[in-house]
Amino acid sequence: MLKYLTINTTAEWICFIIACICLTRDKSPVWKGMILFLLITCLSETLGIYIKGQYLADPENVRPNVWVYNILLIFQAGFISAMFASLFKVHLKSGPVILIGLALLSILYITEQIEHGIFKKHATTTIVMSVLFIVYSYYYFYLLLKDQRDINLAYDPGFWWVAGILFFYFGSIITNLYYEKIRDFVASPTPYLRYIFYVLNVLLYGCWSYSFILRKWPTTR
Repeated sequence: MLKYLTINTTAEWICFIIACICLTRDKSPVWKGMILFLLITCLSETLGIYIKGQYLADPENVRPNVWVYNILLIFQAGFISAMFASLFKVHLKSGPVILIGLALLSILYITEQIEHGIFKKHATTTIVMSVLFIVYSYYYFYLLLKDQRDINLAYDPGFWWVAGILFFYFGSIITNLYYEKIRDFVASPTPYLRYIFYVLNVLLYGCWSYSFILRKWPTTR
């Protein structure tokens, strides 16, 4: 059982528990929907660990676990885009922008699915989705700067939710871009990359957990 409690899954399950405590009675369907999204994420990660163990034990008869994360990609695109749409609508009508982004991701996903199937990582879709979320994050911060209201960012749930997204996806993009460069200096960079993604995951779910707490118990201090 302990093999399923990695740094990543522990951070995810803690975030899920906090979401259940803080968001069950939230009036926003999008914020409340984070409970379902985190449950799907936690179960997917746990299933991924199980399938990886089966694959390592019998690689000739068991497929690698990439297909689990390809399916999870659909939920990531949908739920995170919905949250950005909810955050943007306070400042402007963002529906068309979000829908265009989802349409682009759908086209890329279907294209990669046709080209190489579900058992190979949908890398292009993942990269484009990451870039979209980074752009959304910067734009949200820009909208906050233009906002005439007196907002204490230290206690703003939306700010911290988006901060988690920016930490994770920007860090992921930079890490993947410099992977080949890292190999020039380190013979086996995989363990170091694993530690980087541990940190990114903890930052993501730490920021999200804090945003859920602020959503439940708002403060203006």
